Amino acid sequence: MVVRSRLFAAVAAVGALSVSGCTGSAASVVSPDPSVQTTGNSSAAASSAPTSTTRSEPYLTVTPTLTLSEGASKPGTKLKFGEQGVIPYFSRYATGLLGVTITVESVKAPDEEINKLNLKDEDKNDLRGKNFFFVHMHMVNVDGADLTGVQVPIMTASTKSGGWPGTLFGLGEVSVAGCEETLFSPTDFNTKGASYDTCDLHFGQASDPITKLQYDNQPYTKDKGKSIIWQG
Repeated sequence: MVVRSRLFAAVAAVGALSVSGCTGSAASVVSPDPSVQTTGNSSAAASSAPTSTTRSEPYLTVTPTLTLSEGASKPGTKLKFGEQGVIPYFSRYATGLLGVTITVESVKAPDEEINKLNLKDEDKNDLRGKNFFFVHMHMVNVDGADLTGVQVPIMTASTKSGGWPGTLFGLGEVSVAGCEETLFSPTDFNTKGASYDTCDLHFGQASDPITKLQYDNQPYTKDKGKSIIWQG
């Protein structure tokens, strides 16, 4: 089940996964039943009638073109672990700016945590003796756009040797002690300064930890000097 350094878990995803930035659900609409007769003060009845709470979802099925607005990190920006980068981002509701701060922690993978993972015994054995790499991400809503329900930005991780760390696939939300994953931003992630934390779990040899994370989704690209890099 392990192909080179990557572990492919042949299990069904625990949670439904969707395209980054196109998650969440609209609030339900409650409409008064026109067949119900009312009596008494008509103005009072009107004021107590339920109102529509439908939220516009312009990007439910359409992907917006993200641009490098003022305040966003420029292509080619290099940050140290612990420094914030600001990237254009979108939900089904709006486009906005997302602040991302990344730190990386390497810890020996405890057997008790390995045993909790929804993996076959052979895959668990492949993890024993290795280190967990915790990629901690602190997310901040920079400009107050409605970024409810978005997934965390997809980063490309590379190790000290220039290779790739092992990654657990197909498990949905993956959490171990010290690394709690949050798949989607919370319902109150729609105000300026709102924040939350998540953690992405990788694994590998202690001697070859993760030293770089790269973000190259639009408006950035994989071309040299056109992405954002966090490095240790």
